[in-house]
Amino acid sequence: MKKVLPLIIVFISLLYSESSFSQSSLSHEVGATFGIASYQTDFGQRNDFPSANAATMTFGVTYYLKFFGSQYSWRSGSSYFSSHFKLKTEFNYMNNKTIRHEVDFNDDRIKRMTGQIKMYNIGTNLEFYFFDMEDYSSYYGNDSKLNPFINVGIHYSFYDPDILFDGESLEGQGEPYEDLIPKWQEGAIYLEKDATFAASVGAGIRYSISDVDLVLEGRWQHFFSDKVDGLDDTSSDSASDFNDTMVIVNMGIVYVFGRNY
Repeated sequence: MKKVLPLIIVFISLLYSESSFSQSSLSHEVGATFGIASYQTDFGQRNDFPSANAATMTFGVTYYLKFFGSQYSWRSGSSYFSSHFKLKTEFNYMNNKTIRHEVDFNDDRIKRMTGQIKMYNIGTNLEFYFFDMEDYSSYYGNDSKLNPFINVGIHYSFYDPDILFDGESLEGQGEPYEDLIPKWQEGAIYLEKDATFAASVGAGIRYSISDVDLVLEGRWQHFFSDKVDGLDDTSSDSASDFNDTMVIVNMGIVYVFGRNY
């Protein structure tokens, strides 16, 4: 967590400075989310996508920065960017304790091997809304309630993996891990707490209700590491030769400051 905290402080400081400097031209939203996060890991079988998935609950908080003031009206003018883009900052927490090899193997040692991932994820997403956002925020707003969006983002993820055999953690045992199959006994297990950057793409839809919005979003996130799940199998018959990824489906509620109706 010590690696993540400075980034959080710097980001919040920048947002505070920017909003203080330009209060009249910016507006803000805050929200809370929950959903399902599914990791695509080195557990499972090569080219068998379902067997490599490990789902868990995720919880988070979000902050949105809009590039027009809460008292916007058609007289003040706008740009295409301010009408269709938002900057979202989010913080998510996930703790998956049920990672396992979801396929049939001949070697019983594979079935007795499980994994866990605890993760803190902070990210910034640029969101594009298909319909003019200012129509939903001004006195002259229209009657439409739905606004779909797409986004791209960059994230910093602090992860704490663990590998267990018969429910006992391998952490502190040291290599070779003789209980595991030969290819994982040395050079494949990484149980150190670490952090990595990730990129994401997503899509969703907003539904407006008075001064709050309901949000449904799906996102695919690609980590710049193959050690997030604690297993980096580089052998020729590895379940995956690629970095770990994650799919998140979130529902959320967002409070819109200064919305006029």
